[in-house]
Amino acid sequence: MSTTFRKAGVACGTAFASIAIALTTATGGWASSSSLVVGGIGAGSLDPRLYTGLLGGDLEGQIYSVEWPAEAGPMTGKDDLTLGASINIGIDSLTQEISDALARLSRDSEGNVLNGEQVTVVGLSAGSLVVNEVLRNMVLSGELTDPDEISFIVVEDSSRQELIKDATYNKRFDYTYRLPPITRYDVVAVTGEYDGLADMPDRWWNFLAVVNAMAGAIVVHVPVMFADLDEVPEENITVDVNIKGGTTTHYLVPAKVLPLVQVLPFLKSQEAALKAKIDKGYKRNDPVTTASATSLVAEASTAAAQTVTLDVAATPVTAAADAAGDAVSATEAEPVTKTEAATRREARAEARAEAKEARAEAKAARAEARAAAKAEAAEARAAAKAERAAAREARKAARADSDVDSPADETGSSDAAGASE
Repeated sequence: MSTTFRKAGVACGTAFASIAIALTTATGGWASSSSLVVGGIGAGSLDPRLYTGLLGGDLEGQIYSVEWPAEAGPMTGKDDLTLGASINIGIDSLTQEISDALARLSRDSEGNVLNGEQVTVVGLSAGSLVVNEVLRNMVLSGELTDPDEISFIVVEDSSRQELIKDATYNKRFDYTYRLPPITRYDVVAVTGEYDGLADMPDRWWNFLAVVNAMAGAIVVHVPVMFADLDEVPEENITVDVNIKGGTTTHYLVPAKVLPLVQVLPFLKSQEAALKAKIDKGYKRNDPVTTASATSLVAEASTAAAQTVTLDVAATPVTAAADAAGDAVSATEAEPVTKTEAATRREARAEARAEAKEARAEAKAARAEARAAAKAEAAEARAAAKAERAAAREARKAARADSDVDSPADETGSSDAAGASE
């Protein structure tokens, strides 16, 4: 990956803060479930209320902003911390926040979590790199939290791309880009289609696709953080299960309009033709024609303890699988039978349907709980209002009684005043 791309890959930009300011206030602490949000570059310390609209407002419980420098010097300023130094501080901060959040969960006498409460860790843009490194440390240390108690969401993670194949240290930014760790935890990965900061073309020589991705870095990167995942079409959702049992559900949020057309509106009449050319820059759009090639990629991934993909055509392959690419291309494979293709499609559709149903049930439960909390709050406010009204009436009655007991004389003075004279 070029240095130029690394610069772009870590930037979330100040646009996030300007968009977030328009959001509503945070949800109340009606449950011990919490969402820990690690912002991107320039958004390392924000009011948690600004994160309420993330992912369509679907974050559970209380939202906490994880503080970290969120700098990438010298790109963000010659006196700023490097990206690597910022991430190291972010690792310590997020690790402590996770520990505190787990301690807030409601548990029974045996330590089991009650009511399905869970900690959700969310990384945005460069904040996803902090999340990945914390996951990596959890694996290396062997101190693993129960997967039922914690889950992870990464949005616009620049390290989950076909371009990231080998761990490469960048001296200027003091950081080594590498593929995310393989863990037993469930991860939701959200990527905006054509976002040049997280969805660069696999074929960098497709100049049109690269230019479109650069435009996407401007008009897609931040808005996708507020996308409603329930609106993502099924064909844009892939589910990968790794050898440790961890499930990664990847959402590719489609661009309604090509970023290039958004930046240059006069190209609107040519959008269909431009899209056809741009899509050729991404391997996920390649047609699937062989079965044995898919098998070889999956075997190479398993042998290297990498992700076993359920949908190789639509999901980025791992570093080990990529190393087997030459062997795959040199192998002439037999065509996939219609039965095999149909079986795979049915399996993917079933997995997506189950995941969607679970999300819908969880969302409905959260909505019901929020509605109940609002109703209780409204009832409490009504009762308080009634009490205040009653108190006012009581004070009026007391004043009226006082006036009756102490009538004024003709001069306007009270009896007591007259007596004193």
